[in-house]
Amino acid sequence: MAPVSDIGDTPTGDARLLRHPPFRRLALAQVAHAAGDALVTVALADSLFFAVPIGEARQTVALYLALTMAPFAVLSPLVAPWLDRFRGSLRASIAISMVGRVLLAAALSSRRGGIELYPLAFGLLVLSRVHGVSRSALVPESTPPGQSFMWANGRLAVVSVIGGVLGGVPGVAITRTAGADAVLLVAATVFAAGTLATLDLPHVRRPPPLEGTAHRLLSPRLLSGGVAMAAIRASAGFAVFLLAFLLRAGGDGERGLALAAVAGGLGGFLGAAVGPHLRRLLSEPAVLAACLVVIGVTAAWAGLWYSLGAGLVVAGVVGFGSGASRLAFDSLVQTDAPEQARGRTFVRYETIFQLAWVSGAALASLVPLRSRGGMLTLAIVSVGGLLGMVVSGSRSREAQPADAS
Repeated sequence: MAPVSDIGDTPTGDARLLRHPPFRRLALAQVAHAAGDALVTVALADSLFFAVPIGEARQTVALYLALTMAPFAVLSPLVAPWLDRFRGSLRASIAISMVGRVLLAAALSSRRGGIELYPLAFGLLVLSRVHGVSRSALVPESTPPGQSFMWANGRLAVVSVIGGVLGGVPGVAITRTAGADAVLLVAATVFAAGTLATLDLPHVRRPPPLEGTAHRLLSPRLLSGGVAMAAIRASAGFAVFLLAFLLRAGGDGERGLALAAVAGGLGGFLGAAVGPHLRRLLSEPAVLAACLVVIGVTAAWAGLWYSLGAGLVVAGVVGFGSGASRLAFDSLVQTDAPEQARGRTFVRYETIFQLAWVSGAALASLVPLRSRGGMLTLAIVSVGGLLGMVVSGSRSREAQPADAS
């Protein structure tokens, strides 16, 4: 299914969104998903990071990241075939991810102090990813007539940021007044409300899965775009934890982390809002490359003149790059991937991207980098992603004739 023109970037197009029930329901489910995830993040940040000395915090976060990394290697073979094979499986997977997070968030509210925290938090993370890939695969069937995939992805990204703010800001206030356990109970309530929004999502019946589509999932545009997106996700994970440790070590603590979260959220919101307009000037791969360049240049600048303000600029730029690049890559998959393998494609790439995010976060957590070394490392990751994008795309194009034969 090919994208159409970006005529939805108008007030009339936005009004049409409200009159299109499938997309409206998908947007409501996305708001609940983002708000609930933000509440869970606030609660776990209190448990994993600020409740222990900084040296122990590194060890605790490293253990959490290790436990969340390995199981993603089996997520693709378990989830992908189900998404592409059964009638209504995309809608069902979104509903199941909501219901599962209701149960896990409620259970976690009374078990944050024990070892049970890690498998329960892992379950929340997995279900969040299941929601994400299912939502992305469902976009083509939910997009209002006459709108582009980039437009639809942008609107969903904007409501995600809004949902994150609606969940995160009250979550911080609830943590201070009633504790993190109460935040998790509120998250469970939000996920329960999100379940209701899934009832009228499109009941898609996909054609039978194609055999031998692996080479089509690794087309030049998808492969080079995937490399770029993995580098951006690694940069985001690295930046989040680097700034968290730098701000805490510098005495800025919760205030600095809150400011960085706001800067990152604003950057993500701008990326989601500007992304569809960037598509009018650049192709999806060019948008991904531009995001890597901007992140790398900003990180190099911050490494030379680091301060709290520079850290906030980095947080905002990484948020912007993550938001705009997400729209570009999702649109790339929705356009280029075979319809019968769209869910499988999203799952495989999302698994890679999650591993990249965790790897970047683990590097920042395990290696006690100072401001200059940390920012320059962030710049190197971005440059490496840009080079990898160019090399992988050229090699894939050279191998394609042989594969076709």
